[in-house]
Amino acid sequence: MLNFIKSSKERFKNKGKEGFLFLLLIVGAFVACEGAQEDRNPFGPSSIIFTLRIIPNATTVLQTANFTFTTFVGTAPFTWTSSNILVGTIVPATGVFTAGAIAGTITITVVDALGNTDTASVTVPILTLGFDIVGVVQVAAAAVDTVTANANQSGGGLAATIANNNTTSTFTAVPTLVTTVNTVVLTAPALPLPTAVQGDQVYTVSVTDSVNGNTGTFIYTLTNGGL
Repeated sequence: MLNFIKSSKERFKNKGKEGFLFLLLIVGAFVACEGAQEDRNPFGPSSIIFTLRIIPNATTVLQTANFTFTTFVGTAPFTWTSSNILVGTIVPATGVFTAGAIAGTITITVVDALGNTDTASVTVPILTLGFDIVGVVQVAAAAVDTVTANANQSGGGLAATIANNNTTSTFTAVPTLVTTVNTVVLTAPALPLPTAVQGDQVYTVSVTDSVNGNTGTFIYTLTNGGL
């Protein structure tokens, strides 16, 4: 390399400052290459530091479904924990997550053998309640109908509200709602029923599972009974 530098110096000595600068560039490149070889890195030293990471760092898992988390780098064995086991549990040794029957967003934490940690978020979304009756129609005063939740309900109790879709209606009577663990019992108001002028009254019944937060709606219609 020294011979190369000497020969280069002789070659560029008559080219003024430009030749001298070019010579310095050659020497600098040689020094950089030597340093890279000493570090056993053909591209020179690296400042990149790899740390423990959960893959993925955020995901959505449906109620009662499973999902397996993995790690990027880190030292085995790994230990996994869930911030709320009602929303979802995770197997400590494997990272297999099982969503519970309650909607929400929780944090999953992993710790490796060296004490390094990372976290990820899991969202268990609210699902739509299903019902055995799509719509209820009542034509008689004090008529009774029962609607049963048959999908995505916990069996731990329902809450229900009702609203007339015609907000300007002059008919103000409201059917009675009584809920149980998985049913909504509707009782039509007593006489008088809606008149022909008022027309059929169409309501939306909104139902919420008091345990898992799932929601659903169905239509309730109170007719004028031909009056």
